[in-house]
Amino acid sequence: MPSNVAFLFPGQGRIPEALPSNAARFSHLLKLAHSAGLMLEDWIESGQVDRLAETDAAQPALLLDSLGREQLLRAAGWNPMCVAGHSLGEYAALVSSGVLDPTDAMRAVIERGRLMNQVRGTMAAILKLDLDTVTELCADTEAVVANHNAPTQIIVSGPSEAVQDVMLKAEEAGGRSIPLNVSGPFHSPLMLPAQKTLSHLLHALDFAAPTIPVISGVSGRVENEAEVLQGLLQRQITAIVRWVDVSSELDRLGVDTAIEVGSGDVLTRLGRRSDSSIRFLTFKEATHEED
Repeated sequence: MPSNVAFLFPGQGRIPEALPSNAARFSHLLKLAHSAGLMLEDWIESGQVDRLAETDAAQPALLLDSLGREQLLRAAGWNPMCVAGHSLGEYAALVSSGVLDPTDAMRAVIERGRLMNQVRGTMAAILKLDLDTVTELCADTEAVVANHNAPTQIIVSGPSEAVQDVMLKAEEAGGRSIPLNVSGPFHSPLMLPAQKTLSHLLHALDFAAPTIPVISGVSGRVENEAEVLQGLLQRQITAIVRWVDVSSELDRLGVDTAIEVGSGDVLTRLGRRSDSSIRFLTFKEATHEED
């Protein structure tokens, strides 16, 4: 096994098609979700994709999926030297690094999903244009840059009309725009009321010093202090996701293998399209590494 391994936890996206094979270890988290009216086990097992796609259900379901896969990777011999999470994925990253207790993380994510599900708006991917250009396109609108995923892959967020305006401007500027199938304007100022409410819950949780380096998607760099990580998470819902900076930190730390701890390949594809020398693997590829 490579020694310089990073675990990368994806954000809201692909819905889990099945419970993790070790789901019994997380029965207390399923019960916690059930007590909040989220029958995740039933919805996943019966394939209720539409219900699971709603933000209030998707976020705790994805956290459970990532935590289960993280344990399976460790059991297979993978031990990360650092972790990072994309948006929602930061909660799983903080559990993996010992900063957050799994129960506290699930409690926070249940509330996060509930609050974010109440805010209306949309998001879109802008391709072939750089960050400065997209930022300028947003300047006279209510849309903002939400994710800097790659040098020419920018996500914008905000009211539907504003996002559509930016999409049109991007096309006129030689870019390409793709509307995202999301229920709200994540990582935009419209999420401020949700952020303020969630911040009170996060402030009451115990944050420990990480046992391995955590690269924050908010600051884009390694953060080693529990208090700093808590503060960053408190303003995460409205902050831009600095994934380009996260990727640079992986290189700086000497990571040679990065594993996406989820069922999809979004972060893997982003990594493979970059000029990094890191080997990016999906969960499936990593767990069949010895085949």
